[in-house]
Amino acid sequence: MARKAVYSKVAADMFIVQMSWTFWFLGILLAVQIIKMVIGGFQENGTDPYFNSVFIAANVYMLIIGIISIYFLPYYVENGVTRKDYFKGTFLALCGLSVAIPVIAICISTLENLILGNIVQFRDMDIVNSVAAKIDINSNIIGEVISGVVQSVILPPYISPESSWILAIAVFSLNIFMYYLLGWMISASFYRYNVITGLLFIGFSIIILLVRDGLLRTSLNLPVPSRYYIFESLPASILLLGVAILIVIAAVVIRQFTKDVAIKM
Repeated sequence: MARKAVYSKVAADMFIVQMSWTFWFLGILLAVQIIKMVIGGFQENGTDPYFNSVFIAANVYMLIIGIISIYFLPYYVENGVTRKDYFKGTFLALCGLSVAIPVIAICISTLENLILGNIVQFRDMDIVNSVAAKIDINSNIIGEVISGVVQSVILPPYISPESSWILAIAVFSLNIFMYYLLGWMISASFYRYNVITGLLFIGFSIIILLVRDGLLRTSLNLPVPSRYYIFESLPASILLLGVAILIVIAAVVIRQFTKDVAIKM
């Protein structure tokens, strides 16, 4: 029972601290959104809904705070928290954060539409899908990788809240969950080993991200670039299992990197 209380406390602390950062992040995006709506009100092409703005920006945000999360480890260890409790607590905080951000975004976006829907013209919520279908570079391997990374960051798998708000939140949550996890894994590799190892795990993270992108897009019947043709014959259950396996792999790597790492003072 005492052990559970420790990692629960870590989870609560990490969630509160990172949500405080998140409120600033969401608040800045909301301020930008208001400016865009004022400007867009005088333009025929309109403006993107708040949900779309957060959907795209949150990937980079979660990657950054995932990288920062490793630096909480020395603080907790110095205060008697085990590395295992740090890992479990941070993972639970990540789960909470990954759900909270999409829920807040969709709530604000709904209010935005209710209050200003007759005044401001909002672009089609499926704009991400329609643009994603056009990104497909086949010139060479490097071009494929660059194209895949750009697409995964700027145009990740997307479901319109208008078609299914539950599925939209789930996909949004999975996207940002993966970015945080990969950022955490990258920073843990640098912290545990050296720059060369860290760079190798940046490459490994890109591979995980690209594979996850293809698996999730195919399972949801979203526009899929030709590089993911290998997944087209697989059933959705297998594709989603593949996504879950990628998450487990990243989590296991993080745990291995942090379970007996020397604390840098």
